[in-house]
Amino acid sequence: MSMLSIHRRAALSLIGGLAAACAGVFTTLPARADSTVTLWSWRTEDEAAMRRIFDVFEKNNPSIEVDIQFTPDADYQNRLSTALRGGRGPDIAQLKAYGELQPFVEGGYLDALDDSVAELKNMPDAALGGARGRADGKLYGVPYSVPMMGVFYNEDIFAAQGIEIPKTYKDFVAACEKLKAAGITPIANGGANGSAWELEIGVGVIGPTIYGPGFYDEMMSGKATFEDPRYVAALKRFAELKPYYSDGFAGIDYTTATQQFIGGKAAMFFGGSFENGSFKSQNPKLKFSIFPFPADDASTKLYTSAFSDGSYGLVSESQNKEAATRVLNFMASAEFAQLFADELGWPPARTDVTVKDPVLAKMMEMSKNSTPYLTLVGFRWQTPTASSVMQSEIIDMVEGNVAPEKLAADMQAAVATWFKPKQ
Repeated sequence: MSMLSIHRRAALSLIGGLAAACAGVFTTLPARADSTVTLWSWRTEDEAAMRRIFDVFEKNNPSIEVDIQFTPDADYQNRLSTALRGGRGPDIAQLKAYGELQPFVEGGYLDALDDSVAELKNMPDAALGGARGRADGKLYGVPYSVPMMGVFYNEDIFAAQGIEIPKTYKDFVAACEKLKAAGITPIANGGANGSAWELEIGVGVIGPTIYGPGFYDEMMSGKATFEDPRYVAALKRFAELKPYYSDGFAGIDYTTATQQFIGGKAAMFFGGSFENGSFKSQNPKLKFSIFPFPADDASTKLYTSAFSDGSYGLVSESQNKEAATRVLNFMASAEFAQLFADELGWPPARTDVTVKDPVLAKMMEMSKNSTPYLTLVGFRWQTPTASSVMQSEIIDMVEGNVAPEKLAADMQAAVATWFKPKQ
């Protein structure tokens, strides 16, 4: 229980005693929480929105208080691991997906939720895939979102420069040239100071239009590898756009790149659905939308990368499991999904929501033509991961110091040490 909850209870007790002593001056006291459920999250940028969502839960469940504690993403996984090993974890933990979930499952730190959270059956496989234990197939978390990736663009800048959404890659480059000539950064981008994951997302934005929607299945079956010419072509395309990235690309980090876009200094940004609410909260006047990265041929059906962002799991050593399970059932509900979509503006884990935000509506339209985010969904299960190799070499590839073929070969060599194709 948090100190805030202890002080709150003490205050209520004192008020109750005074009321009795004053012969009924206070005839009714406000209901107080009987249980405090601690919930840990790394999404510091969502703090205000998540608090509003759980205010709704607490209003309808006055016996439960949800104490949400936020830790920056860079420190979160280490904090959670250390706490769980020491038996000092929260009741509910936000969990990374796929391979990053497995150590907590294998260590016995989480309870399976298949039998205790019935609404999980109403979520699509794209959401549930990141919350499954690889060995037993059980669900260890309640997913909250299935993000997809695309090109965010500033609608006002496009209109002022007479630029339409590019129908082909040639159109895209022409738009970049026009923006650059006008003194506007075409694409806010950079991977310095631990932000190379954002560059990996950039490859995820571009990739599906080049290697196609069936490539993931080919990789899983062993028919294709990262050295396939189609994947190398995706890496090359990401690198050849360097003239249109932020000046000083190698020294620009994620925060700086997002601020360039949010502040109207850059016209485009390669990102995921989770940027929608963040962009809006930081600059409510920003007019922006999103489109899938174009292919060479305008007739090509465009696909986007999609993935399960994470989930919320029940910590096995929680002393408050009954209340925590009630919270998790709320998080699996259609009510939570609707609040999540309304407050955060990115696709919830459930599809039975009413979409009110036009950018979210565009995202969900794009997500109908999706393929798994290759390096995350397929190759982040064991170490070395495809992501770790890409992130360590991708800046050098963009700078021309590492050939795309070498990066692809290094990624393949890394995952070959553990990846076994499905037969």
